[in-house]
Amino acid sequence: MKYFFQFGILGALALVLALCGCRSLSQGKITAYRGLLIREDLLDDNSYNRKYKYGNAMPKVEYITIHNTANDASARVERAYLNRRRDNVHLSYHFAVDEKEAIQILPYDINGWHAGDGNGKGNRASIGVEICRSLCDGKDEQLYRRSEENGVKLAAYLLRRLKLPVSALRKHQDWSGKNCPHRILTEKRWESFKQRVRKAMQ
Repeated sequence: MKYFFQFGILGALALVLALCGCRSLSQGKITAYRGLLIREDLLDDNSYNRKYKYGNAMPKVEYITIHNTANDASARVERAYLNRRRDNVHLSYHFAVDEKEAIQILPYDINGWHAGDGNGKGNRASIGVEICRSLCDGKDEQLYRRSEENGVKLAAYLLRRLKLPVSALRKHQDWSGKNCPHRILTEKRWESFKQRVRKAMQ
């Protein structure tokens, strides 16, 4: 009960600081940056995930790679779906972010399988960020817009944490030619996305 109470206090403190717009706070498995809660919830450590989802050691991160999920699911649903996949495909990424929060799914020092370039630098030297809700439109359009704004904050946080410049941002398309992040590409907003990240880093 004592540990539950302590976690509740820490979680509440992170939430209050996030809502107040404080720059950053790290405490345990919760981080707040510019109003975005970043919660660690790593994939289960089992033989299947170690084979198909947890990659190799990644001692140096050089890039942050931005994706769109191409569905309307939340970050929590994305993490749960990835965790239970059993299709013998190497597929994983480090973060999923939606209109409410970002969830860390892989450690920083392990590569994911998200860039489609095999053992190239997209997979082996970049952090994969999935921006959720990209198929939301109509009355749910704001879910995607808020998710993308949180994606901007997450990218800024990661660049600052890893001491990388904005020029280290990459699109999935840069590594494998895939039309991803599809919303940002279709709407021709990649350069403005980077400008927003630069501003969020200040």
